[in-house]
Amino acid sequence: MEENFSGIIPVKKPVGFTTYDLIRIFKKSTGFNGKIGHGGTLDPFATGVVLLLLGEATKRFEEIRNWKKVYIAGIRLGISSDTGDIAGEIMVSEKSDFKNLKKTAIEEVLKDFIGEIKQKVPSYSAAKFGGTPMYKLARKGVYVEKTRIVKISHIELLNFKIPLLTIKVTCLGGVYIRQLAMDISDKIGYPGLLYFLERSEVGNFSIKDCYTIEDFEKLQLPEFHFTTRIF
Repeated sequence: MEENFSGIIPVKKPVGFTTYDLIRIFKKSTGFNGKIGHGGTLDPFATGVVLLLLGEATKRFEEIRNWKKVYIAGIRLGISSDTGDIAGEIMVSEKSDFKNLKKTAIEEVLKDFIGEIKQKVPSYSAAKFGGTPMYKLARKGVYVEKTRIVKISHIELLNFKIPLLTIKVTCLGGVYIRQLAMDISDKIGYPGLLYFLERSEVGNFSIKDCYTIEDFEKLQLPEFHFTTRIF
């Protein structure tokens, strides 16, 4: 396979795999020995679009990671975890009476998170504090406060069946969906966590454009040159 090939390969990451697992499997399956990276990671428990960047496309990482993203996210009210998602240590809340919780009230809460907002960076994240990834500090019991301004253009309530919410989020890069799930839950009036996450779009690439791990061995890379596939 050509080492100087440049392109973007949209891949659907399965649950249980890391973004770096995809890179490792891609290189092993295709024999590609050139420069390779990604356009933004997904947590192991999440699924959806990951862009593998090959050759010259790796130089556009800063641009690509800020492309528009669309997520389908599930929020579970009434429980929480140390990581903010279903992969962490689960804590059940005593506040479990949802009888007065209405769909209209939830939709009003969602409106508060549209636009430019200040978002807390989750303690269990790869963001660095003093040069050290915050998740490494959290594992040592050191929790620090860090915030950033992010932009969310749309949030839609797709489904509401107590105690589960499913929302569709359209945003620019940099939004922590785990933190958004916790913040939405808190504003509704309950603890909550992210129990499901699918990234369905990145830029102009959607999940229907994606290749699977099983497709890697039959990829013909010249068909995916970034000058024709990146926009």
